[in-house]
Amino acid sequence: MLQSRKVFILLACVLAFQEISGEISAGVQNAVDLPKCFSCEGVNCLRTTRQNATVSCSDKLDVCVTIYEDYAVSERGCFSQISLAGQAKCAAKDDQCQKCSGQLCNNQGRRDFRCIQCTGSDSASCNQGSTASLTASQCGLPTSANSYCYVKVVGDMKDNLQRGCALSVKEQKSCLEDSECSLCLPDNSSDSVACNNFDLPLVSKSGADQSKKFTSLSFAFLGLLLLKMLN
Repeated sequence: MLQSRKVFILLACVLAFQEISGEISAGVQNAVDLPKCFSCEGVNCLRTTRQNATVSCSDKLDVCVTIYEDYAVSERGCFSQISLAGQAKCAAKDDQCQKCSGQLCNNQGRRDFRCIQCTGSDSASCNQGSTASLTASQCGLPTSANSYCYVKVVGDMKDNLQRGCALSVKEQKSCLEDSECSLCLPDNSSDSVACNNFDLPLVSKSGADQSKKFTSLSFAFLGLLLLKMLN
């Protein structure tokens, strides 16, 4: 009887341990979801309609990756699922391979695709790029074969500069057709200075104020003239 009781207690302990172990294993397993990455290949990587396509990785230890041809995106997805050519770039630690860990993290341009990104209406120093200490930051994902930074005159009074990344062909063409917008190549940047730190001519605020005064005086003169004619 005593022996049977010991066996029963031992069996109960084993079952309890298995149940607890199972709960811990399930908890650990659910603690990390399978990585999900943005996915594209070839010309689809340059199509805005394909920018949000995703794929789930089959391994929790997998990472997201973006492969470039120069600065243009040529492939995105889970590292284990991309082409052998793409994996070779990563193995060689080429700048044209960019890995990241996290859900949908592969949505950026190359790490060295950096431009100053600001607007003069938000920060006065943005209007003084050549003399101010403006910091460049990594650009988003380009959908163009070529990547550029830009500087553009903006505002109703044309008294502010805007600086940023020209990511799409549409943005780049728009800048080229605008006499008050200029592009530059990010590979002309250095570690401390972005290529779009140059300035473009602005309409001075004093000149803008004088223009406003002249317009007001003109309307006042016309008003007086009209009253004289009516009398």
